[in-house]
Amino acid sequence: MSPAPDQDLRELLCEQLRAFYTRGWVSGTGGGICAVNPGGHMLLAPTGVHKERVQPPDFFTIDVRDGSVIEAAADEKLKPSECGAIFRASIRERQAGSVMHSHGLSTVLFGDLATDADHVAVKDLEMLKGVRGLANRDVHLVPVITNTPRESELLDQVEAVLKDERFAAAFAIIVRDHGAYIWGADVWETKRHAEVYHFLFEATVARARR
Repeated sequence: MSPAPDQDLRELLCEQLRAFYTRGWVSGTGGGICAVNPGGHMLLAPTGVHKERVQPPDFFTIDVRDGSVIEAAADEKLKPSECGAIFRASIRERQAGSVMHSHGLSTVLFGDLATDADHVAVKDLEMLKGVRGLANRDVHLVPVITNTPRESELLDQVEAVLKDERFAAAFAIIVRDHGAYIWGADVWETKRHAEVYHFLFEATVARARR
């Protein structure tokens, strides 16, 4: 069997999942990742699989417009991640080229800081410069939404956030008691944003505890 035309991208996504696993962001089969391939379709990781063990043939090729499966994973027992609809919303509304879903502990603790608000403000941190368009003196509003029994039920809240001008500079959405969605223009920017945002989450939580 000849390699898929997007084989390099599939391999890069697997590499990122392994790196995220070592950081504790996609442990216990949780979390996920996607990227838009050269054909304009979304490569989506499977659900219920230890993410550090995902292989290139395990990705689903998804139509960004309607979510239909263009090409299934090679293993017919696999199912596409429930993150799919949320990932597609980020691609459509924010022109994301890649999105990751983190279950990192810092995402949950950071979300707790919102209390009854719909965001947490991050400020006075040099690492803010790692988010595209931000400077280290900016006050950055990170949106926080409420968790639901099923991930697909988050879509209405996610779409509302993506259209909210207050959060136009954000490349992340926190889900209370759950995790975060973080995106970028491509896989490498998503990697950078994931690392930067997790630092910002950790630093903001640590400062709140002083």
